[in-house]
Amino acid sequence: MNKRKAKRTASQQKTKASEQKGFGYEMPPDRQLVDIYFDQKGHTGQAAVFYEHYRESNWRSPNGTPFRNWKVLASDWLFNYEQEQKLKQRLRENQRN
Repeated sequence: MNKRKAKRTASQQKTKASEQKGFGYEMPPDRQLVDIYFDQKGHTGQAAVFYEHYRESNWRSPNGTPFRNWKVLASDWLFNYEQEQKLKQRLRENQRN
């Protein structure tokens, strides 16, 4: 008796990461998504600065490794920006006293 082989069917392709807009995995990100993200975080003016900084570095780290998630970069960028603003505010207050 011969065994029947299962027919291989074309598997349904999962949605590619590049088709999932807004999750942070598409590199480089769409400029509009970056603008929306920064607007939601309340720092609209930093979106252009962030985008241009990483665009100039070709979305790679200083040692050449490509970044994988732009939202992690944006979150770190905003944290550092807020810390810098707090420091400037403290320095201004100390100069008044």
